[in-house]
Amino acid sequence: MPTILLDIDLRFFDRMYMGEKVSNYLWCVGIITVTLLLKRPVAALLARISSSLTARFSYMQHKGTIREMLFKPIERLVQTVLYYVALNQLDGLLDKIAIHHSMGVNGKLDVRLGDIVDHVFYFLFIIFFTKVITRFVDFIYYLRMGKAQTEMNQSRIQLLPLIKEMTKLILWILSGFWILGSVFHVNVPALITGLGIGGVAIALAGKETVENFFAAFTILSDKPFQTGEVIKLGDIEGTVERIGFRSTRLRNLDGSAYIIPNQNLVSQNLINLSARAMRGMKVVANIKYGISHDALTNLIAKVKEAVTAIPPVKEPVEVNIESFDKETFQLVISYQLPHPLPANTTLIALKRDVNMKVFEVLGANATMGTPVGTS
Repeated sequence: MPTILLDIDLRFFDRMYMGEKVSNYLWCVGIITVTLLLKRPVAALLARISSSLTARFSYMQHKGTIREMLFKPIERLVQTVLYYVALNQLDGLLDKIAIHHSMGVNGKLDVRLGDIVDHVFYFLFIIFFTKVITRFVDFIYYLRMGKAQTEMNQSRIQLLPLIKEMTKLILWILSGFWILGSVFHVNVPALITGLGIGGVAIALAGKETVENFFAAFTILSDKPFQTGEVIKLGDIEGTVERIGFRSTRLRNLDGSAYIIPNQNLVSQNLINLSARAMRGMKVVANIKYGISHDALTNLIAKVKEAVTAIPPVKEPVEVNIESFDKETFQLVISYQLPHPLPANTTLIALKRDVNMKVFEVLGANATMGTPVGTS
């Protein structure tokens, strides 16, 4: 009796429904169920293995970053592969379902559902696989940038973002060619040849973009400035935040961001303010006429003494009379600040302290009968 039951069970698994065995349907359902249950643990394991290949003993230290960068794309890639394996158990059924489209006198086009499934999953596999690789590049960039910041390696801090963006761009271009050749059956060598011929026209149309791209490499090789340094281009002054393919971003003292094309930075006269040891500053005060020579001489001496006493102002401190207007003349106070500034000190705070001290001295002289104004 047990032998008969076993034969019945085995025959049940071999029964055919719509061109497929019952066992194939069960395999399909089983693989999908296992995928839903184990996709997260498998993705976490693969993310941990990937991180260990990048940096030894880095998993526990960077666990949160690894989960944020690598976990989701790996989970989607694993899920796509296992779903494809599950549906492949029903390839006989999928191949029997076809879409017929009339092509007129030239015949008709027959597309099997199995072929559509293969191409869709192949497309998704390439997308998610490329996503995993690019996130892996992001993780390597995160580790190398952290090390460069710890070592205060400005050259590496400046170069790493450009390398990361270029690597990801190349990966997505290769992925696009892979999709065109494998999914849409495009003749990729012929396409590349056509792009090479049309490349001249594209280069002419994107002349400025190409110039800015090569200007970025000029900046990185000649190093007229680095990330974190203060530069001045014409009337624009700010701290370099990022050097990109097309442009460089500066941040002004008031928080405004300037996006400057790289070509402008290499073709115009540029001042690297961080390369100097001292930084010159200036305050202009408008003084009304009517002050005597002795009072003005005494005022100049007091202003110079007060500004010199402010830390970390450095000498020389100069107080001079410049332009004369209809009702006032200008008193110009020039002083020097060290570069870089001392810790826990900002340029805005120092300028405010100097301006307030000058206003205090001028106000004190105004109480003695000398009409004084500031601007």
